[in-house]
Amino acid sequence: MSTPIVAVTGGKGGTGKSTVAVNLATGLSAENLKVMLVDTDVDGPSCATLLGVRLENGEEVRTFVPDIEASKCVGCRRCIDVCPEHALIGLQGKIPKLYEELCSGCKACQMVCKYEAIKDGWKKIGTIYSSIVDEVKLVVGELRPTEPRSPVMARATVMKAIEELKGDGYDVAIFDTAPGVHNAVAQSLWVADLALAVTEPTPLGTHDLKLILDLARELELPVEVVLNKADVPGGLKDELLSTCRERGIKLTAEIPLDEELLRSYIAGEPLMKKAPNSPAGKALMSLVLTLRDRLKGGEI
Repeated sequence: MSTPIVAVTGGKGGTGKSTVAVNLATGLSAENLKVMLVDTDVDGPSCATLLGVRLENGEEVRTFVPDIEASKCVGCRRCIDVCPEHALIGLQGKIPKLYEELCSGCKACQMVCKYEAIKDGWKKIGTIYSSIVDEVKLVVGELRPTEPRSPVMARATVMKAIEELKGDGYDVAIFDTAPGVHNAVAQSLWVADLALAVTEPTPLGTHDLKLILDLARELELPVEVVLNKADVPGGLKDELLSTCRERGIKLTAEIPLDEELLRSYIAGEPLMKKAPNSPAGKALMSLVLTLRDRLKGGEI
């Protein structure tokens, strides 16, 4: 049986998505479950920071770029015409020029070249780091600065994690996704068994929650809501709850505003360890225990 994957996601940044993911992983590990925490927010991974560890000894991730052999190229433009990203340009009879930053690595150019003029070239797009933090296996994908291919890097991170999950007896994997509803987010949601959509009771939080719920529906992925900053003054909690009712979505946890949560964030120490008896700590612990019981009962 494959390891259950819970994706912690959200339509917007700043809702506390990574904080929830890190504390879930820490809490479930403390409940004697074998846990992998995977940070697929490759543009701005933060799980390592929240755990107070440095990323070291990474594995380089490379992708294909065409290496055009001038002696064989006849300038037929077939590679240019087939390139979906318009990364190759050139005139008839001339050797095409590559705009590497546009290349997606699809190899379409190489496949259509009749003259075998396009060889395998490679470029580094990022790094995947693996470490053990308090018995939690941490896998972090980090996109190389200036690289535009977040979905490719996110996919590589997801596949690395899935490969490591095989045969190692993990009870659960927590995937911390990027914020939003773009392709890099979908890379994690495609392989998940459950999504926890972390949001907040604000106009933007409610708006973006609807977007992530729409995406989950398209992917036929079960989704539940975690409401962070639930008691923020002037918040739109009732409106958000109404959205959940209208969509038939379960509100699984409400996490109150709590200064201890901010302190743990700054200290780089999960709230589950630093202040488990704080209001937010108790709410997160309730979520941990709920997931623990569902995992042990085979409900995820």
